[in-house]
Amino acid sequence: MHIDRLGQRLLRCGVCRRRCWQVHDIRKEREWRDLSMRKLPWKLCYRPRRVECPRCGVRVEDFPWAEPWARVTTALCNAVAMLARELSWQGTARQYGLNWKGVATIVKRAVEYGLRHRARPTVRVIGIDEVSRRKGQVYLTVVYDLERRVWLWVGDDRTEEAVRPFFTKEMGPRRCHTLRVVCMDMWAPYANLVREYATYAQILFDRFHIVKHLNEAVEEVRRSEMRRLSWKARVVFKRSRWLLLSRTVSTDSYSNRCAA
Repeated sequence: MHIDRLGQRLLRCGVCRRRCWQVHDIRKEREWRDLSMRKLPWKLCYRPRRVECPRCGVRVEDFPWAEPWARVTTALCNAVAMLARELSWQGTARQYGLNWKGVATIVKRAVEYGLRHRARPTVRVIGIDEVSRRKGQVYLTVVYDLERRVWLWVGDDRTEEAVRPFFTKEMGPRRCHTLRVVCMDMWAPYANLVREYATYAQILFDRFHIVKHLNEAVEEVRRSEMRRLSWKARVVFKRSRWLLLSRTVSTDSYSNRCAA
């Protein structure tokens, strides 16, 4: 489909989108891939103008059907971005007859647009944890909003320097002061950053690591007691490790079992 300017309609600057009165020149024809008409591939052909913007100078006009420097229309970008949430990039590319690199570019632009226009409500309770992204000691740091049950930020590592941009750039000093509870594991870099930037927040260690350290302490006491007892007295405490670590066994049942 070949399209052209309608009469003397004013064009907009491609940078500031301000209406411009003068047209500087006309460039060569350019094509944009659009959604297919049934099974027929559809392209838009247009000769873009360069306008004289009083603020930005000579710039290429703004295209209402596509983003700047894009070779596909906004309608096709939205369709590809929605399907890429369900399929792989290669599967999405085969569905629309595109290259997987083009799908990757569309997804990147969609993510950038979503980040620019996302709602940023007040964050009060967050969770910080690391996840393994491959075999070996390679981690990502993930931050969640525990009240809204959405993720806020992902970092490349779990060091202080890798997680610091979340507090300085993503949150900022003003939003850090709204934090009230930060749930995390017993990892010192996380705790140091929370004490430095979120001074009004309370640190809440997750139950898994607390129980883990408690079990290790109970096991250490059991081993020390076993080493202190004689061989005859050790018979009573033999195979008592899981009995002591079990949370379902009461003290009375443990005493009765030892007496038996």
